[in-house]
Amino acid sequence: METALEKTYSVGTLHYTLGGVLAVCGWMLWGGFCYSMLAYVLVPTLLPLTLDSFHASGALIGLVVGSIPAAMNFVMNPILSTTSDRTRTKWGRRIPYLAFATPFVALFLILLGWTPEAAALLHATVLPGVSPATLGIVLVCVFAVFFQFFNLIIGSIYYYIFADVIPHRFIGRFMAFLNLSFTAAGFVFNYFLMEYAREYSSWIYTGIGILYAVSFALMCFFVKEGEYPPPPQYQAATVPVAKRLVNWVAIYFRQCYRSPFYSMLFLGTAMTQVSTVCRSVFNLLFATRELHLTEAQFGRIMGIGSLVSLGVILLMGYLMDKLHPLRVFLWSGVLVILINVWGYFHVTDYATFFAVGIVIVIVYSVQTLSSVPMYIALFPPEKYGQFSSANAMVNSVLVIVANWGGGLAIDRFGYRFIFVWDFIFTVIATAVLIYVYVKWKQLGGMNHYKAPEVE
Repeated sequence: METALEKTYSVGTLHYTLGGVLAVCGWMLWGGFCYSMLAYVLVPTLLPLTLDSFHASGALIGLVVGSIPAAMNFVMNPILSTTSDRTRTKWGRRIPYLAFATPFVALFLILLGWTPEAAALLHATVLPGVSPATLGIVLVCVFAVFFQFFNLIIGSIYYYIFADVIPHRFIGRFMAFLNLSFTAAGFVFNYFLMEYAREYSSWIYTGIGILYAVSFALMCFFVKEGEYPPPPQYQAATVPVAKRLVNWVAIYFRQCYRSPFYSMLFLGTAMTQVSTVCRSVFNLLFATRELHLTEAQFGRIMGIGSLVSLGVILLMGYLMDKLHPLRVFLWSGVLVILINVWGYFHVTDYATFFAVGIVIVIVYSVQTLSSVPMYIALFPPEKYGQFSSANAMVNSVLVIVANWGGGLAIDRFGYRFIFVWDFIFTVIATAVLIYVYVKWKQLGGMNHYKAPEVE
C-alpha cells in the first residue's frame, strides 16, 4: 500500500513526493518572508523617514511612497500579467522575470539606504551650489522610482507562480503559512530593527537588500516550473499589431468592467486600500512627533501586534471556509470604523497608542488574509489573473490620488487626521461592499454562487 511519503502529487507536468511539495513550499515561503520584509515593511516604514530627514513635505512623501508606485502599477500590472501568461522559455514563464528583476531591486534598495552619504558627497565634490537636502530629495526620488519599477515586476509575478508549482490541494494551507511568514517578517523588523531605524538605516537597507537578493536567487534556482501548452492565439497574426492591441484592450475592459458586481467589488476593495494610505505612511511620524514615542517603542508595539495576529491568522484560516471570506472582509471593515472613532478621541499616550496599535494590526491582518481567498471565490476562475490585474488597476488609480491627497491633508490637519481619513474611506468601502454582499447572495451565496457571465 502506498504511504503518504511515497504518494505522488501533481500540478501541470510537475510531479512531487510529499518531500518535494514541502521543499518547494519551503523555498516559496522563505522567498515570501524576505520579500515581504523588504516590500511591505522596510520601504513603507523607512522611506518616509528618509524623506523626512531631508525636510520633505507630507504631500511629497505621499507622492513618492504611494502615488508614483500606484501609477506605475496601473500601467505595468496588466502588461506583466498578460505577458508572463504567454511567455514560454526553458526556465518557465514566471522565473525569468523574477530572476531578472531581483538584483536590481536589491541594488536600488541599497542605494536608497546610502542616499544621505551620496548627497553629501555630491555637494562636496560636484554640486556645491545645491544644498544636501535638495540633492537628497532628488536622489531618493530617482532611486525610489527605479526600485519600484523592478519591485513591481516581482510583485506582479511572484503571486502567479504559486498556481504553477504548488499542487492545488495544498494551496489553501500554503497561503495560510505565507500570511504567517509575512506577519513574522513584520514582527522581526518592528521588534528587533525599528529602534535602530534612524541611526543605522543605511545598514538596515543594505542588510535586508543582500538577504533578499541571495534568498530570491536561491528560490529561483531551486524552484522549477513545468512545461506549458502553447499560448492561445486570440487574433490572427495577419491583423496589424496596432489593431490587435486596440482589440485586446477593448476586450479586456469590456470583460472586466461591464458587470456592476465586479465593478463595485473593485471599487470596494480599492476604497479599503485608500483608507489605509495615511496610516501606512504617517503612523510612525504620528507616534514620534505628536505622541513623542521613540522608534523603539513604536517598533515593539507593531512587533507585538504582528505576534498576536499570528494566532488570529491561524484561527481565521480555519473559520474562513466556514464564514466565507467576503463576510470576513466586510466585518473587518466595520471593526476598523469603530477603532478609528475611539482612536481619534482617546489615543494620547503610549498606553492608548499601544492598545489601538495592537488591535488595528490584528484587524488589518485578518482583512489581508481574507482578500485573496475572497478574490479566488468571486472572480471567474478561468480569468483569475486578468480580473486580478483589473482590480489592481482600479486600486492604483485611486491610490495615486489618495497618497498625494492624504499627504496634503496631513500637512493641513496634522498627523491625527490618520484616524479621520481611515474612518471616512472605510465607511465608503463598507457601503459599497454591502451592495456586493447583497448581489453575492442573489448569485447563489455561500453554497451555490456562480460567477456572473463575462464575454
